[in-house]
Amino acid sequence: MINKWVSRLTAITICGVLALGFWGYKGFSGSGKTITKENSFNDSAKNIDERVNVLLIGADQRLEETKFNTDSLIVASIDPKTQRISLLSIPRDTRIFLAGHGYIKINAAASLENLDALQNSVEDLSGETISGYILTNFQGFKKIIDTLGGVPVDVEKDMYYETGDQEDGYINLHKGLQRLDGEKALEYARFRHDALSDISRTARQQIVLKAVAKEMVQLSTLPKLPYLVPELMQAVTTNLSVKDILAVAKTAVGFNSSNVISQTLPGSFLEVDGVSYWQVNSMDVKKVVANLQQGLTTDRVIDEEPVDLLKPVIPTPSKPLPKVPGNSLDPNGTQSSDYEIFNVEASQNTP
Repeated sequence: MINKWVSRLTAITICGVLALGFWGYKGFSGSGKTITKENSFNDSAKNIDERVNVLLIGADQRLEETKFNTDSLIVASIDPKTQRISLLSIPRDTRIFLAGHGYIKINAAASLENLDALQNSVEDLSGETISGYILTNFQGFKKIIDTLGGVPVDVEKDMYYETGDQEDGYINLHKGLQRLDGEKALEYARFRHDALSDISRTARQQIVLKAVAKEMVQLSTLPKLPYLVPELMQAVTTNLSVKDILAVAKTAVGFNSSNVISQTLPGSFLEVDGVSYWQVNSMDVKKVVANLQQGLTTDRVIDEEPVDLLKPVIPTPSKPLPKVPGNSLDPNGTQSSDYEIFNVEASQNTP
């Protein structure tokens, strides 16, 4: 009986940590869903046989707001046959067509419509059926990381930035392999103030998630699971039923943490009417998704050129900095909702 509950708690935690690994540049404060007698875990949830896709969402929302942008989008694909979990990061500036609104950045879909519309948009973009979404906040994530005792991350460079938030107001990290607590892990995954901006940030989020997945399978983690589960359940909001979450988690529980692969959706910079986008080719997206499900990734992320998303970009006369939405050379366009934000940041950083 004890082993059964250890497996169950591990499964629930893995599923929750998948959700908690991704969040927006700003904080999200939500009520989350809690378990009641009507939707309590039971043995009716069976293992799944086919691949299941879940949309992981990080949102930019304040307590008083009902409309918000979604700054982090990850399609997590769990395949019981290959025992592989694949993670596809969709940059927040990805250009899509939303009925009734025309061409927009995908991070505005939920604000203009709702989360269901966002889920449908991701399905159209990826060509994959999404079983549901999990919306998360990063305050809960910090608690999860701290309960785990931190996660090891090799920080690729010194990072410093003043976010302006009342809480988590500074990003201040030093280069090197280190064990990051919840606050520092959050800083690492939020950082996007370099040449590749949000595109590099997607890679950092993937690194943190993989570190968490590896930490979860450590024997020393098992005694902490009863403390992790309540944190997880209070930190997410989802349209998945508890039965569905448990079924997915029970399938993923036996997976090897090394069998988690990730990919940032390739694309290129596009500016239209003063607004900058991450432009993707619909046929290429389908190909990238299919390859990822087979365990294949590509480093041709920006303009079909090979690039290490975490390696400092050094421009040369023959090869200038790649232009991506949101970097220091592009304030996302004068008509973009991010324009004012980046202008303020630029003025603050000007000597």
